[in-house]
Formats: sequence, C-alpha cells, structure tokens
Amino acid sequence: MPLGPVKLVTGFPWLTGCVRILTSREEGPTHTSETIGEEVRERLGEMTPSERRVARTLLATYPTAGLESLPQLAEGSGVTGPTVLRFVRKIGFEGYPDFQRSLRTEVQARTEGLPALYTTKGATQDDDVVRQTQEAFGRALDATLTSASLEEELAGVVALLSDPKRRIWFVGGRFSQLAATYLCLQMRFLRTGCAMVGEEPERRVLDSLELSKRDVLCLFDYRRYQPDTIAAGRLAAEQGAVVIAFTDPWLSPAVEYARHVLISHADSVSPFDSMLGAFALTELIAAKVVGALGDDGRARVAELEGVHERMETPTPAIADSDGKGAKTG
Repeated sequence: MPLGPVKLVTGFPWLTGCVRILTSREEGPTHTSETIGEEVRERLGEMTPSERRVARTLLATYPTAGLESLPQLAEGSGVTGPTVLRFVRKIGFEGYPDFQRSLRTEVQARTEGLPALYTTKGATQDDDVVRQTQEAFGRALDATLTSASLEEELAGVVALLSDPKRRIWFVGGRFSQLAATYLCLQMRFLRTGCAMVGEEPERRVLDSLELSKRDVLCLFDYRRYQPDTIAAGRLAAEQGAVVIAFTDPWLSPAVEYARHVLISHADSVSPFDSMLGAFALTELIAAKVVGALGDDGRARVAELEGVHERMETPTPAIADSDGKGAKTG
C-alpha cells in the first residue's frame, strides 16, 4: 500500500516535546507513528536501496546510531552524506539537526519511570477518566492495527508459529510476562511444542539454554526494558533460534536480535503504559494461526476437549482380585 506525505505534529498526550508522525495513505486509515523508529519501519518499502541501508543501520542499534554525527551514520551505513539527508527528509524531517532533536526527546521518553509518569499523567480528573480512557485506548488500537509494518511482518510470524517442526518458546518481563503467557496458552490449544521460559533467574537460564536453531522465541519487552529478557533474546539468536520481538514504539534493545518485530502502542490515562495493544496482537495472531493450521488445529482442539471430558468424569472404582470394590481410606 503506497504511503503519502508525512506530517509532523508536536506534542504527545503524555510527554511535552515529543513528535507524533502522521502518515497519510492513498487508501485506508491514517497511521500514527509515535517514534522515529516506528516511522522508519513504516516507510521501508518506499525507500531506495541506499536509504534502506541507512534505515537498517539505524534500527540495528536504535536509537544510538541516530545520535552519532551525520558522517558517522553515513560511514556506518556504507553510504554518502547526501543519502543520509535524503533519508531523514523522507521520514519527515527538514534536516539532520531536526532529526536528532526529536531522537533525543525520544530517549527521554524511552527511559521514563513511574515517578516521572506520575508527574505528567497523575492529575487526571475523576469525571474525565472514562472519556479519556476510551480515547486513549482507541488511539492505541488504531495505531497498533493500522501499521504497514504489521501487515508485512504477520505472514512470516504466522508461518513460524504454524510450523509443526518448530518448538515455540515465550518470554516476557514483569508485566509483559502476562501477554507472553496468554499467547502461549492460545498456541498450546492449537498445536504441540509450546512452552514458557521461566521467570525465576535459574529457570530462565536453563530454559534459554534449551533453545536451538529449530526453535522460535516470542519475546515481549516494553519500556522500561528488562535486562534478562533482552539477554534471553540475545542468547536465542546466538544459538540459531528465530526471535520475534513484541515491543513498543520506543523499541526494546532486543529488536537487534529479532527477525520479526511487532509494535503495539501503549496510550493510557494512568502512569502505567497500557498492555491493550499487546493483547490485541496476541488475539490477531491466534486468529491468523487458526486459519493457517486448518484441520490440524481443529483436530487439536477436539483432542483437548476429549481429554477435558475424561478428566472431569469420575473414575470408576477398580475391582480387586476377589471381585470386591477397591478399598478406600
């Protein structure tokens, strides 16, 4: 789907000085990118090969690469300075200084903790909470599900999760473990070979060591990013497993090790980033996997239902050798 012009709109609902990027399309809904990294992913398809080299260099070590000087980014990408300038203009900036100013503001948002978010988002009036929550959740879902990068990533993700020859692992952090567990449970209803990477430090190490080149790791990591979750992604990639990163627009460092990246937006009224977008992605993926598995998925669900019925039916008493019922006690 071709993308139209980019419009920069200053001011996030929750952080002064950030830039929200509205990308209009010739058809369909407008997508709202909250970060430069997300917008770069949205526009990869319309970039020249040289511009894509800049984009991939930026995304490989995001946002650090973009904070280097223009000549350094050009050298790291193997392109010329003018190519870098064309790249930043293509994603909506007037020049490299403008690009870096926005990126520095992103870095601040990326590392914001609860104390800072309480300052900016803790003063919501009680009589506005329902309306503001509805608006925030609507923004989050729209931005999550209208992403062009989501459309491009889904086919590969669904193919991996539907492949019966692959084991699928799931890992998350303090809050994101909930979304990881939810997707794991959905997949276990549809196929075999799914497991959680444990939360306890020693269990996390042992489970991470099990990952191999035939495995897939679904990794959930959102700001503030969790070191042991990122480390699990790095170890999985080093051992040849495919990593699918579920993250926010600020991009977890784990995306460096991921073949596929799925971004969900976290708009909320409270100081806590919403997980609504992340759970929406798990529902979308489950629906896609159901379609991909077809009769195999249906057979798995039927088998599970049969086991449920057997386990819920009282077991008849086992007769002993003289024909009398087994003793209980």
